[in-house]
Amino acid sequence: MTHLSNILDYVYLAIGFGLVVFIHELGHFLAAKYCDVKVEQFAVGFGPAVLSWRKGMGLRYGSSGEQLEKLKDSPAELARVGETEYRLNWIPLGGYVKMLGQDDLRPGGVADDPRAYNNKTIRARMLIVSAGVIMNVILAAVGFMIVFLVGYPVPPATVGGVVSLSPAVQTVNAGGVREPLVAGDQILSIDGKKTIGDFTKIQLGVALSEEGQTIPIEVRRLDGTQETLYAKPGRPGDDPRGLLAIGITLPSELAGLDAKTIDDWDPAEMRQTLMPDTLAVAPGDVITEINGRPVRLSEFWKLDQALTASNGNPVDITIKSPDGTISHRSILPHFQPAFGKQQLDFLGMVPRAMVNMIQDDSPALGKLKPGDVILAVEGGGDRMSNPSPEQLRTVLSDAGAKQLPVDLTVLSLGETQPHQITGIVPTVRIGNGRIGLGIGIGYYDERHLVVAQVLPDTSAFGKIPAWATLTAINSQPISTWFDVRQIVAAAKPGDVLEISYQPYSAEGAAAPAVAGVAEVKLSADDIANAQMVAFTSDLQLRPAAGTMKTSNPLIALEWGVGETRDAILELYVTLERMFTGEVSVTNVMGPVGMFHAGAQLAGRGFSWLLWFLANISANLAVVNFLPIPIVDGGLFTLLILEKIQGKPLSAEMQKVVQTVGLVLILGVFLLVTYQDIARMTGLAN
Repeated sequence: MTHLSNILDYVYLAIGFGLVVFIHELGHFLAAKYCDVKVEQFAVGFGPAVLSWRKGMGLRYGSSGEQLEKLKDSPAELARVGETEYRLNWIPLGGYVKMLGQDDLRPGGVADDPRAYNNKTIRARMLIVSAGVIMNVILAAVGFMIVFLVGYPVPPATVGGVVSLSPAVQTVNAGGVREPLVAGDQILSIDGKKTIGDFTKIQLGVALSEEGQTIPIEVRRLDGTQETLYAKPGRPGDDPRGLLAIGITLPSELAGLDAKTIDDWDPAEMRQTLMPDTLAVAPGDVITEINGRPVRLSEFWKLDQALTASNGNPVDITIKSPDGTISHRSILPHFQPAFGKQQLDFLGMVPRAMVNMIQDDSPALGKLKPGDVILAVEGGGDRMSNPSPEQLRTVLSDAGAKQLPVDLTVLSLGETQPHQITGIVPTVRIGNGRIGLGIGIGYYDERHLVVAQVLPDTSAFGKIPAWATLTAINSQPISTWFDVRQIVAAAKPGDVLEISYQPYSAEGAAAPAVAGVAEVKLSADDIANAQMVAFTSDLQLRPAAGTMKTSNPLIALEWGVGETRDAILELYVTLERMFTGEVSVTNVMGPVGMFHAGAQLAGRGFSWLLWFLANISANLAVVNFLPIPIVDGGLFTLLILEKIQGKPLSAEMQKVVQTVGLVLILGVFLLVTYQDIARMTGLAN
């Protein structure tokens, strides 16, 4: 039954694609008829005809062209036959309207007939060329309008959480005072554009902003007050698209994943790949209390508040299972990894790396475990003790590039003695052309006060040695990096901290290194960075669900027009930033990728499919109106040149332009098709 459903999804999608192309070509056709141009063919698809219909001949298999030729000797019969052949061709990748005196593949072609395309005014030809794009824009707006009348599921425009050191925790009010975004904040508008309750509008509004620009964010706080904050978006290091972001996460509910959509929840298998707390809330479970206080399903921000207030101590949660069983569990907070390519540090001191996830295709699966702290890594003859996450990534990537084995010394959760894992060869593509182990090292070893490295030009640089173990601050014993964060965050600029530490003592050393004390003077940045560290947990919670729906057609139309505008702007900005190198060309999706993604969305229901097709229609309008020869935008550009110089380009020059355009489009098609297949088969970098 599932197999049949998948086939139907592709069938629905093919019909939808055909409709989008049909509407585009219908625009050209209607404009041509309006301008009294003789239309010889109206086709959906390319290549030989599967079916065709012509007035006076009816429906037939293949083209009616051969029979039409036979009628040329019978003027009376020919007069009863329609001038336009409507055809469905074999290759469903577009379509065309063939007009007398105009042929994309024969530039410079002309006809003497007054109804020929080439004999019409430039204004008329501009209307004909642009009509397909106009129809696609209209189709997109109408499609989105229907989507909003039916109802479309969207994540609410609410802050689920914030990322450490991100723009979201550096937002300031109108007076320039820092007021960070926090979990539970509702985003009403972003850069002047209303979010209308849709989280994706936040992402889009930020992505469309200018690099280095400060944008306003209208926020409704949990207490109901509204204010405008200001943030400067940046680029997150873990986003291959390279789009601007502010570092907020999706909102969730205080419940496990939807049990109906999870068919592979295998705790025994998941323990090998994910952190232990991931299993604390299973599909169908509901969190009813946090630290003994009752909570509602929608109060996810209370978990964020509890994690932040815990200073690294366990947070107690009460779980109600689907069968009504009540259980009590504890979860551990973690530092949310830093935004962009920054490392999380305190006074310049970076904690050690810890493994927080292992991919199914990792050569380390079954050897490393989530929660393992990396005490040492050796690869290619070089050994590094107590590596930071960035140092570990570099060693693994270098070994992967040379296909050399690596040895790891690790300390597992709940154990006191380290053990070694030897001879693992990095083989997993991890992005940007690199090869690694396929492990997540976004978390830090927060519960051992070992300094992995001290960053240059920071307060602790030259005062605290790398690999030292911190023991006290101002004679107050400390046991975790949470203690360090808390002390630094509560200090004032200019304060001096007396940090006690035990230097690293290599294995086999004759005597332990002598303990040291360093005086470190705090800067305003030290304190601000500590205050901008956010907290997270390993829980897999159900995403919060909202619905974009209205029964008012005028409101639906307003939303539909806005959605169309956003889709067009997003693609234009993406293309522009790809051209400048700000966004990778690997973000482009071709016909194969679109068809695959569309079929997956079609399986979710009518509104998902219609939203996807409306989006495709808007994107088709953009791509078709780019100033590239062969497509509508290129033809429009040639008409502008004709208007300026008073005559069309020579037939020879048009052939050159069309050939260049054809080669360009073919090259892009091959590139995006390769990328689509690579993504689908897991070969993409």
